[in-house]
Formats: sequence, C-alpha cells, structure tokens
Amino acid sequence: MSEKRRSIKLDDAPSSDKDKLIGRDTIYIDTEDDITSIIEKVKESDSSILALVPPKRVGILQSVVNLKLLQRAAKSGRKKIALITTDTALVALAAGLRIPVARNLTTQPELPEAPDLDDTDIDIINGEEIAVGDLARVAEGPISRHDGGEDKEISAAVKAIETDDKIKNDADADGAPDNKPKKSPKSQRVPNFNAFRKKLLIFGSLGLALIIFLIWAIVFAPRGVITITAETTAKNVNVAVSLKPNAATNIDSKVIQPVIKQIKKTETINFAATGSKDVGEKAKGMVNIYVKAGPGGSLPMTLSAGTTLITNDSNKLRFELAESVTITLSSSCIVVISGTAYCSASGVSITAIDIGDKYNISTDTELSIAGKSSSTFAVASSGFTGGSRETVTVVSKSDLESVTEKLEAKVKTTQDEIEDELKTQMGESIIIVSGSFTQEYGNVISKPAVDERIGSDGNATATMEITYTLIGISKTDLKNLIEAQIGDLEDQKIYDNGIDKIQFKNFMVSDNNYNVAISTVVRIGLDLDKRENRIKENAVGKRSGEIASDVETIPGVNNVEVKFWPFWVSRAPAVNKLTVEFAVNE
Repeated sequence: MSEKRRSIKLDDAPSSDKDKLIGRDTIYIDTEDDITSIIEKVKESDSSILALVPPKRVGILQSVVNLKLLQRAAKSGRKKIALITTDTALVALAAGLRIPVARNLTTQPELPEAPDLDDTDIDIINGEEIAVGDLARVAEGPISRHDGGEDKEISAAVKAIETDDKIKNDADADGAPDNKPKKSPKSQRVPNFNAFRKKLLIFGSLGLALIIFLIWAIVFAPRGVITITAETTAKNVNVAVSLKPNAATNIDSKVIQPVIKQIKKTETINFAATGSKDVGEKAKGMVNIYVKAGPGGSLPMTLSAGTTLITNDSNKLRFELAESVTITLSSSCIVVISGTAYCSASGVSITAIDIGDKYNISTDTELSIAGKSSSTFAVASSGFTGGSRETVTVVSKSDLESVTEKLEAKVKTTQDEIEDELKTQMGESIIIVSGSFTQEYGNVISKPAVDERIGSDGNATATMEITYTLIGISKTDLKNLIEAQIGDLEDQKIYDNGIDKIQFKNFMVSDNNYNVAISTVVRIGLDLDKRENRIKENAVGKRSGEIASDVETIPGVNNVEVKFWPFWVSRAPAVNKLTVEFAVNE
C-alpha cells in the first residue's frame, strides 16, 4: 500500500504559532482514554498547536465521528491538532478530515492525501455503528463520563453532525465549504464594539448637523433685498454759516458750533552763534569837586546824580556822578588853588559811562563838569579801578532770524502727518472743513538769549512751539442745516442730502470765530416709504422678475433690482426677511 502526502499550509496561523511547531504541546493518548477525556486534554492545553500521539491501532481514534468531534473541539478553542502516527487507517481518516499527520515528533506535520487501501483486514471503526456516549455534546464542553444504553440518542447526534457537514459541504469539519477558500482569521474576528460606537457617534453627529443645516437653510437663512431706484430731481443749496466755538448751534440763525481739534508740538534746533560783543566792567573811583568861592563863582551849587564828568586830556573819557552832591560856601571848605579860593566837596563817587580798562584813570587827573564853566571842576582823589573789556561770542538777531526760518521749514515736512492725525481724531461722524487746517507758530526762544554770551563750544539751542488746528462740523448739524434750506416737501422726500458731495469755500478766521460758505446738491423725489410694507407683502412667494415688474408700475420708480440670499433661494421669503432699499437716480 502506497501513501502520498503534501505539506500543510499554515499561512492562516499567526507567525508566532509557526515558530512554535517544533515546541508544540504533545498529548499522549492511553488505551484507556475515551473521546471525552481526549477532548478535555485538548481544551486544557495552553498551546495553540497540539500533537496527539495515540497508541498503535487505538480504536478510539479510528472513528470518523470521534475525529470530527476532536477536530471541532480544537477549532472551538482556536487550536490546531496534528496526529503522530504511522497507522495507515488512521492516516486515511485524517486525510479525509484534512488533519495534519507526522511520522514522529521530530518531523513537520503534513496534510496527507487519501491512500489506496488494499488491505481489507484493516480494522476501521464506523462511528455510525458504535455507541460513543454523549459525543454530540463533547465539542461544546466537558461532559460527565458514564456508561449507558443511549445508543439511539448517540446515533441521532452523530447523524446530525454528519448531515450538518454535508449540508454545509464541510466534509473536513473545518468550518468552511470545501469548494470555497477559507476566510482569513481577520474576517472571523469578534466585532469591535468601540469602533462601532465611534462610527455611530460620527455618523449620528453628521446626520444631526445635516438636519440643523436644512432647518437653517429653509427657515432662517433666506433673505431678500429689493433695491428701488427712485426718479429724483436736483436742488442746489448754498448757505454761509458762522462757526463759533463758544456759542450753541442755532440752525435758524445759521450759527454752528464747530468741532475743533488741536495738537501742540515743540520743535528744537541746535545752531552755531555768530554774533560778537564786548563785555566787561566799568571803572569806579573818587573825585574832589571844586567851585570858585569868590566873584564869578556859583555857590551854592548842587550837582545831581548822573551828571557827566569828562577828562581834560585827549581821550575825553566820560564818567557820571553816582549820587547828587551840594557844595555851599563855608570856612571849612575853602581851598586856595593858584591864588584863587575854592569851596570843595571831597570823596564824591563817580563811575565810567562805558566798560574798559582805559577808564582806570590815575590820581590827580582833572575832569571838567558838563554844563559848568571852568570855575567848576573835579580832580581824581585816587586811582580808578575795575575797568575791563573782553570780546565774546553771542547770539545775534540775524542768528535768531535764520534759525526761525529753519524751524518753519522743518514744521512743513511734518504738517501732513499732523493733519492726518487730526482727521483721525475727528471720527466718522464729522465732516472736515476744507482749508481749515492751520499751524500757528509761537515765539522762537534761544538759549542763550540774543546778545548773551554762549559757552565755549559756540553752540546754542532754538525752540519754537507750534499749534496745529483743524475745524469740522458734525453730520447731524449739516443735515439739519441743509434740510432747513429745502423747507417743507409735502409728499416728497430727500433721497440724497448731499453731505457726501458738500463743498466749503471762503474759509476765514475772525476773532477766534470762523466763517465759511457751504454748497451741495440735494436729490428730491416721490416719498415711497409709505408703500414699503405693501411692496414687501406683495413680493412674498414671487420670483425676482415678478417682483421687479410689479414695483416698476409704481409712479416715481425708475428701476428695480431684486436679490435673494443664499443662492438656493428662488422666491421671496416672509415679510420680516425682506428689505427695501432706495437708491438715487443721478
């Protein structure tokens, strides 16, 4: 008898199981073991690959039913079994059920093909003719071992197993039809309920979002705008107004309180002084004054403070009395000079009129007195001291004029930025009066001041304060002013009050007040406001073309444009979702 075998494919087994083929769990079957005990050993094993070693010609495994029960029990425990035997009958049964067989424990199990059995004396046990107890329940769990006469029930269980295998075309009892490829272990895994719950939450959220979007899109989102261009006529408005910062607005008197914004800046420039000046101290000293006492004299004589005294030499140096002095005729004052009697006043203080050391005159220098005759004169009683002179650099007037021009030029480079800053401060509700931006220059202050001596480096600093001013008028005041010029409109209305096109002319400043002429063009047309609600009511449920045709029949309407939003809206929604806007036909 020849025996053919082919290698078993273990691709459907985990890689770790392949690695354990040599180290598989080995179960030795005793002659006393029945199918129930063998199944218990299979279930109790911790290994996923089991090698069953039966004794030679053991009868318990030479039953197709027993092998099927054993195979099914292994599959229910996610295990693989292999038979270690050379028994040809057992090999033939294993080949029919696709159970791997190895000749010994050291060889790799292989899936045998059914051999040709020439020996008719081989004992093969037919499971349908042998009572095996409660074998029908062995695959589901352990059963109690007992002997009994329940052959009919056992036979019915065996037939039920084989019938089920035939219906499922599963002769090898591997759980898959013989003519179909086996499913991969991946497809037989237990469902992942966490993943299912996650998907349920995701798709549920998407569904809820879709419902909310549909409600929003159908109920809340639709909008409609009906823009009506009215037929209008132009009316020119020209009015002169007074802008008084300290007065309240009075439209009837054409007086408006303006909005004034100011910014103060200080500009500083360093410059080199070019002026020069003589500086020093005036000489001081004492003189004795003599007045002729005899005939031709002028006693008594009083000389007031500031009286000029002049030296009699060629320098003609001038001095002045520091205080008034009176000379009277008395015996105590008589002095005889060159045979002539004089009355004198001693120790009179005088000061040089100018600075310089040349005024430091010596003792006995004779001085004449301005406005007096030669019979009245003075003589220095001691040498004069203190006179000095020095030429230093100072800030001149021309220096100041030059630096002022430089400061003004510097201001012009930044005035555009200042004007923009003031415009920003005005805000959106204010119309700026064109031509009202001004800059007022303060006095230029230099340090040191003009004619003052500067430091050794010759540099000085000039500072000027500039006040920037911008005038504006509130849109409310302009609107009221323009409407006052229009007067009563009866069944008409102002569609464009012309504020955006307003022009200011002849801006002037007078005593902290301002005057300006205002001109603009106002557009006036038929008052359609009273028809607004009716237009909305008639538009509900209509398409844009129908709405435009209906509204254009109204007197005073020049053109109509209808828009719906979002893009899927094709008919006008409810009244509260419609807006009527008016445009001006220029």
